[in-house]
Amino acid sequence: MITRVFFYTHPLTYAPKLVTLLCRNNSYDTGGTHMHLKTDSSLNGALIGSTMRDCVERAIRIIRNKRFTFEPILKGIRANGRKDWVTDADTDAQIMYAKVLHERFPLFGIIAEEAELYIECRHPAGNYWFSVDPLDGTSAFKRKQSHGIGTMIACMHDDEVIAVAIGDVLTGEIYYYRPDSDKTHRLDVHQHNYKEVLSIDTDLPLSKQYVLLRDPVENHSEVTQRLVQVRPHPLFDSHEITGGSIGLSMARLWKGEVGAAILRPGTQKPWDICPIIGITNRLGFVFFSITSFLENKDGRVHLLRTNLKANPQPFPINTDTLVIHESRIKELTEWCARAGLTITP
Repeated sequence: MITRVFFYTHPLTYAPKLVTLLCRNNSYDTGGTHMHLKTDSSLNGALIGSTMRDCVERAIRIIRNKRFTFEPILKGIRANGRKDWVTDADTDAQIMYAKVLHERFPLFGIIAEEAELYIECRHPAGNYWFSVDPLDGTSAFKRKQSHGIGTMIACMHDDEVIAVAIGDVLTGEIYYYRPDSDKTHRLDVHQHNYKEVLSIDTDLPLSKQYVLLRDPVENHSEVTQRLVQVRPHPLFDSHEITGGSIGLSMARLWKGEVGAAILRPGTQKPWDICPIIGITNRLGFVFFSITSFLENKDGRVHLLRTNLKANPQPFPINTDTLVIHESRIKELTEWCARAGLTITP
């Protein structure tokens, strides 16, 4: 039985090539008597982690080699009216990811952005699957930016994110954790011996730090605007607006460059949100849904702690979302009380 490979909505020109790579010989079969052959080794946490790091390092090289010679293709128009682009760097990186992952973990599912690739999980021990965003920040890449270009992969067991690797194409940094380890690391592909444990200064108050936005303040709800702008006693020192790779934006929070991040509502795709959920939860950060004043008329709290889980299907988040470290909840709660906002921590 050959692995089921599906392409949703807009298969690109590389899709037949990818199917050929995945199905051209029997070593990729995942059913019948072949199923037990790789079951034990495929659940080895070190192997999962090293494979994901290897894929990210390869993707960084592929994307860098295309940095000034890529070919852009218009995929469509997004809900916000902006053009949605793909380049041959995206597709080349995704072909590599799919080939390596399917060779080493033939029973695992794969969900990837380009052509909305979906390969069913066939593992008898549970629903194990990878999400892949081969080039996170394609618009920034197309503009030939010198920052905000990433590549991301996550591994899930059901709705739990058990491993993540996010690569910064331009700096060579990788933010990474694997199964069977309690550490989350910041690595550097240019210095293979360099490794540091990701952590933040839990004694530094929010009032001394910036909050990171990905849209102008006026595009956010009025509750979010109050969180960001209230004076003379603000919650944050100031705010900063950034773009490009969502994974690398969030890495600034995980490293302690900023004290919080606020994400806009929208449909969450697994290749975008799963890596973020994984490292955010892993490092002790928490999500708060921000309810607008209009919606709050029925008595709902303004800030509600939310537990996000990995989902292989796109799902909506209908409110702004605040992300802070759990060590800052007391400060947030006290500030909300002074500002007349309700919170469920």
